[in-house]
Amino acid sequence: MPLVLEPDSHYDYVLGCDADKPKENQPTFVFRYLSSRKWREIASLSDSFDKNEAGAAAIDTVFEAIKKTLIGWRNMAGPDGKEIDFDVEKIEDIVTAAESLELLRAAVSQVPTAKDKKKFDSPSTSSTDRSARRAKDRKIAKTSQRS
Repeated sequence: MPLVLEPDSHYDYVLGCDADKPKENQPTFVFRYLSSRKWREIASLSDSFDKNEAGAAAIDTVFEAIKKTLIGWRNMAGPDGKEIDFDVEKIEDIVTAAESLELLRAAVSQVPTAKDKKKFDSPSTSSTDRSARRAKDRKIAKTSQRS
């Protein structure tokens, strides 16, 4: 089944600044996979940012794209150590401008998780009864080349 139609299909993203933290404690952003049509919308927003849109309009574009794909987070705690419940509208209050750009790239990349990659690599459910047979060993004709 296509990833877009899988009910639990998503991918996780950890900011580079958190990569060295223990996996079980890493603040993790959860993104959903998008259909080609929706991905094109996100890519278009990313392109408009890349074309040097200036000031507040640029950052608005970044967060518009992130908000279309972000569906959750884990291990997100404030400076007081209290867990921050997911609310996509809070994203602008918890990441820096540079981190928002990193999240934008993650949203556009749609990189599958290891679990999803396994689905791609799973053996075919098709029958292999009629697969091609191995060619029997045959003598290979040798040719001579003249200089």
